[in-house]
Amino acid sequence: MKKIIAIIVAFVVVIGGVIGIGIAKKSADKSSTTIKIGGVFDTSGAAAAYGQAEQKGADFAVKRINAAGGVKVNGKTYKMQMVNKDSKSDNTESASVTTNLISNNKVNAIVGPVTTSAVQAAVPAATKGKTPMMSPTAGADNITVQKDGKVQPYVFRAQFKNSYLGTKMAQFTTDTVKAKDVVIFQDNSSDYGTGITNAFKKAYKGNIVETDSYQAGDKDFQAMLTKIKNKKFDAVVINGYYTEAGAILKQARDMGINVPVIGPDGLGDPKLAEIAGNQNTSNVYYAAHFSTQAPATDAATPFVTEYKKAYNQEPSQFTALAYDAVYMIKQAIEDEKSTDKMKITEGLAKIKNFNGVTGKMTMDDFHNPKKSIVMVGVTNGKDTTATVVK
Repeated sequence: MKKIIAIIVAFVVVIGGVIGIGIAKKSADKSSTTIKIGGVFDTSGAAAAYGQAEQKGADFAVKRINAAGGVKVNGKTYKMQMVNKDSKSDNTESASVTTNLISNNKVNAIVGPVTTSAVQAAVPAATKGKTPMMSPTAGADNITVQKDGKVQPYVFRAQFKNSYLGTKMAQFTTDTVKAKDVVIFQDNSSDYGTGITNAFKKAYKGNIVETDSYQAGDKDFQAMLTKIKNKKFDAVVINGYYTEAGAILKQARDMGINVPVIGPDGLGDPKLAEIAGNQNTSNVYYAAHFSTQAPATDAATPFVTEYKKAYNQEPSQFTALAYDAVYMIKQAIEDEKSTDKMKITEGLAKIKNFNGVTGKMTMDDFHNPKKSIVMVGVTNGKDTTATVVK
């Protein structure tokens, strides 16, 4: 009998301990003072230049938020923590790390992924996990829209969508460059290049002399350039990324094609001049979300100053967009007075007149920010002018 009682007592103690641990764990989870932000960034692979810049921007935002006292919710102070994963410029990896961040790291929100295709791959995981996902730089119009035309509830972006970008580039080409006849080269291996081209064509008031396409990874553009060399045109529009645009620019200048070159934000990287050569990178204009020469808001200058102190270099537009993405999440948490993922999602959808370093932003009904564009002029490989296009 004593033996049976002893066994029962031992069993009760063990069960009590297990329950106690469970209660303690729940209590610890409930009283956590850390807000986890998942970072899905391509820090290796083809999109590494963008991913590395964006990770720096997100990390810097968290560092500044915590240094300023953290996030205030109902009288309680939270610290932010970035949990970064390399999505390796691979869509399958993007989906995998997004799932991992939600299931294993229990993040409150996600910043990233970097590219349109990576976001599209990650959407099912974010939707299943009911986790808000803010991409700093994915531009395709359809990433925030479901097939039935309704908004993707958990997907947001910090940059403007491609159709808006193409429209504003056309406006700048007509009003500022005064180009009446243009040639368009587009990267047709992505929605980015073709989407911007389609919007540009709809909005441009001049004559489009030629439209030609190339693929990501192409290196020889002689045939494409030879075809247009003797035609009459005032500017060349390159809708793609800096890797191929740099090679096109170099080969065009070597052929004596010296008209202005206009491109989207994909050209906005110092590697454009590295590939083309500084001497060939003049009379070039690219669309930007941010320029140190034309601060969009009063938040921009302090950001640049502090970033230069921390990293001994100027922030890129991609760094600035990721920085704004983190601060918008902070704003949503404080506005909704909650760290709950659904509440953060609701808060992001209500963002209005957010004073970001890339502009004053209001989210539209499809989670796209309304803001101005900056067209940056490049001379000898250096940014020299900035024109705001409203």
